[in-house]
Amino acid sequence: MRKFGLLFLMLGLPVVIYLAYVNLAENRYQSLPIWGPKKVLPTALKNGTSHPDDTLYASLPALEKWMDRRSNTVLVLHLVLYREAVSGRSLRDVQAARIADVFRNNPLVHQYTLGLDEYPHQEQGSIRPFQVPAPMEEVLDSVHKAQLWQDLRVYAPDWQSQFKQTPQEGLTLLIDRRRRVRGFYRGVLKDHTDRLMEDTRTLIAEYANTPNRRRRRL
Repeated sequence: MRKFGLLFLMLGLPVVIYLAYVNLAENRYQSLPIWGPKKVLPTALKNGTSHPDDTLYASLPALEKWMDRRSNTVLVLHLVLYREAVSGRSLRDVQAARIADVFRNNPLVHQYTLGLDEYPHQEQGSIRPFQVPAPMEEVLDSVHKAQLWQDLRVYAPDWQSQFKQTPQEGLTLLIDRRRRVRGFYRGVLKDHTDRLMEDTRTLIAEYANTPNRRRRRL
């Protein structure tokens, strides 16, 4: 009986510890902010406190049709002027290549550029700009492209509070599966790209958790 008891303890104790961890463990990561205007829904508690589930956040409707075809998409979107200087284009391409290399085996992460001006026709022998991320024009039609640029204006106070001298087309955005902006970055800078990739991992970890369970955050 002693041997059976010892065997049961050796096999059963890890199971008990695992079940206790799964049911009692608490997420300890710092959740990413959600940018843009917010509106508290009627489901909020009467004492004035609210949970993210009770809040309607700004989103990008132009991406709805495309993103709804994918599950748990993480979108890295570079806002650019296709006619910008070659030096800026090269810096952005280098950082975009780093992102593509880090997440090349992750089907959740998609990376694109969205041009503010007309995409130039490729001439024979010429090099297409922004070769690392595909242009968003290949995903969206002209109407949705124009709508997306219009929708992005609502975030002006958010990015200008962080990067006062940076125009919109100098930004890189991190967008979650609900088409909400979760981060702003200077896509030509290495330290900003490092932060973008770390935030992308945080967003993926957020997706991995049960969506219906309300989690306490630090």
